[in-house]
Amino acid sequence: MKCQVCGGEEIIFDPSRGIYVCKNDGVVVEDHIIDQGPEWREFDSADRNKKRRVGSGVTERVHDKGFTTVIGGGKVKDRLKVIRLQRLQNKSRVTSKDKKLVTFLSILNGEAARMGLPNYVKEEAAFVIRRLVEMGLARRIDMYVLVGITLFYVARMNRIPVQLNEIKEMYNASSKTIWDCLDRVQFAVKSDIGLTRPEKQIINGYPNRAPTPLEYIPKIVGKTNLPQPVETKAAEIAELLYRSGLTSGKGYLPTAAAIVYLVSALLDTKKTQKEMAESLKVTEVTIRNRYKEIIDSLDIDVLL
Repeated sequence: MKCQVCGGEEIIFDPSRGIYVCKNDGVVVEDHIIDQGPEWREFDSADRNKKRRVGSGVTERVHDKGFTTVIGGGKVKDRLKVIRLQRLQNKSRVTSKDKKLVTFLSILNGEAARMGLPNYVKEEAAFVIRRLVEMGLARRIDMYVLVGITLFYVARMNRIPVQLNEIKEMYNASSKTIWDCLDRVQFAVKSDIGLTRPEKQIINGYPNRAPTPLEYIPKIVGKTNLPQPVETKAAEIAELLYRSGLTSGKGYLPTAAAIVYLVSALLDTKKTQKEMAESLKVTEVTIRNRYKEIIDSLDIDVLL
């Protein structure tokens, strides 16, 4: 949507008038917009549940995508009949064909919650799992490792810092199993147009949207129990180094760890390099090398 006068693309919606307005010159781009929301107002959750006439949204995290029937057991005369109907409904909801998918999605929901991943990552990962089961790529493989690799892959596509070493250690998996699962996930993703759309930047089947050093900062600060000011200042330095190209060709996790170490020293809340290396499963030497490169690039002196 563009402004017909200035050609600007900063269009804002005015819900009180039902119009789209150009932010630059105030020209009304479109009016008489249909309100797609409910015709009633809500004041609390009980009021919303009472007035709404639809169920929950469609989701990939359930084998039937949420299209199901729930038989209630309110005020009825024949209680035993209702119980029998409920049992019959529960049995018919999951067919023998869907049992494997149900198992995988159950594991996925639990592991994604364990890793603290957001809902949109769970949705995309559930879609990939569905493709793996449909294509027969989920056979003769450790289910937990396959789910973990799927979550790693989708998280990487969305620039969420999850390390392959974390998955390997979490499930105590061999390198052969890890790469076998990764090959299967890549094949499933490449076969689906929706997952290879340009904004996901899939190159040769592998997501090319690795998290920047900036996106590792909150995770490192959380693991090392450092205060919020360290995270704020470290994020500023990480953004500066990344935009200047000084992090090119370097591992982003150790680079981010070195930045956090530097800022913690400057703010007198320092953690040792050994503590940071152990908490992040990287070597002290790597952090020390990145740290020296950063202080040389920024031309600063740190008195320890």
